[in-house]
Amino acid sequence: MKWRVVGIILIFLVIVAAALLLWRRSAAADYGPPVALCPGPDLYGYICENSAAYAYIDATNDTGLYVLDGTIKLQLPFAFTFYGTTYTELFASSNGNLQFANASPEYRNSCLDTKPAAGMGDMIAPYWDDLDLRFVGYLETEVVGEAPNRIFVVEWDEIPRFDTGDLLTFEVQLFEGSNDMVFLYQDVAQGPAGNGRSATIGIQSELQGLALQLGCNLAVVADAGQMRFTHPDQPNGDVGLSGPPVMPDTAVTEPTLKGPAADLLRQLNLRGEAALSDLNRQWLAQTPPVTAVWQRTDLTGDGLPELILLRHSTRQYPTLAQVLVLTPTGSGQWELLLDRPLSSRRQLTPNATFAYTGDLTQDGMADVLLESPDTGQLFVLTAVFNRPTLIEIADACFGGLAVLDVDNDGHVDIVRDGCDRDGRVYTIWNGQSFNNLP
Repeated sequence: MKWRVVGIILIFLVIVAAALLLWRRSAAADYGPPVALCPGPDLYGYICENSAAYAYIDATNDTGLYVLDGTIKLQLPFAFTFYGTTYTELFASSNGNLQFANASPEYRNSCLDTKPAAGMGDMIAPYWDDLDLRFVGYLETEVVGEAPNRIFVVEWDEIPRFDTGDLLTFEVQLFEGSNDMVFLYQDVAQGPAGNGRSATIGIQSELQGLALQLGCNLAVVADAGQMRFTHPDQPNGDVGLSGPPVMPDTAVTEPTLKGPAADLLRQLNLRGEAALSDLNRQWLAQTPPVTAVWQRTDLTGDGLPELILLRHSTRQYPTLAQVLVLTPTGSGQWELLLDRPLSSRRQLTPNATFAYTGDLTQDGMADVLLESPDTGQLFVLTAVFNRPTLIEIADACFGGLAVLDVDNDGHVDIVRDGCDRDGRVYTIWNGQSFNNLP
């Protein structure tokens, strides 16, 4: 009798163990590897699938992010859970992605098929590509619906790619309650890099080593296309952070080493200043042609004259006009200090010339005065905390320009004729800024 009872107990335990094992296998089937490709699932339980159930929403709230490579902090209208962590704010990048507790302006997309992209944190990437918000296009937001079923929209609206100018329009919709994400594409087919051929599309949690990718440098999206990333009803309980990561205080906008600035720095470090003439000939031969002039001036007062280079194309291409400042280092190499376009959304400036070099800010260091003959604009290139800064002086003037001591205080002032305001304008430095006097 005793052995019969023991046998019954053993059989019962075997049945329970088998049931638990089958339950665990069933639950594990809902999760995939840490890094997965669509349709998934990944280890957390996210899946992605094509959809046609969502309307494209035209966002109307401009974030004011007008940069080449930068991010801006946005407050979420509702709490949103992403890879097991709940957030109330995020950073939107000019380069087609959203980041939680991270603010990288990185423009070089990385594939997510083997591991998450380094330095991008927890990221939603509807179209991570090299985009340019300086002159045209908008990063916009919108909130639609009523709680608890609101939708938060972030839209990249007619933003050009940096190297081609092809315009892209797409958005992310974040859903309250379900924590689902939908990528919607309105216009992504322009040019040879269109449809995702130079973009990364997917989601990741860098801190947890998780990612789910739709595509990387492949034509995986099309105009009017949609992709839904569905949050699991029962996320993997073994995945998740113990608490939200620390959110950076401010958005990030960094000098970007690419395009002409990268070419110039590379050639200077290889061949020295002898490379300037050859580069200028190459720029003149390209389409559209670009010409350059340069001079050496010690802007920072360290005894090592900086190289100041002005580039511009024809009047039809004002966005190509730029100011570059490079400084020699102790090792004989060069470092980029400033890469600044002359044009802005407010004013297109086709070119500028060197007008004067001298101490305009009364700090004992040289400043450089730049004049645009086409627009009548005046700029001062000066050092602020040992970093070159370009300051635009108000009023457009098309007459004569002189630099002299008007008020006999021992410091030079700027005098211009043919100005929009009062004909002649005197510009003085008050110790903090340039002020115009009639």
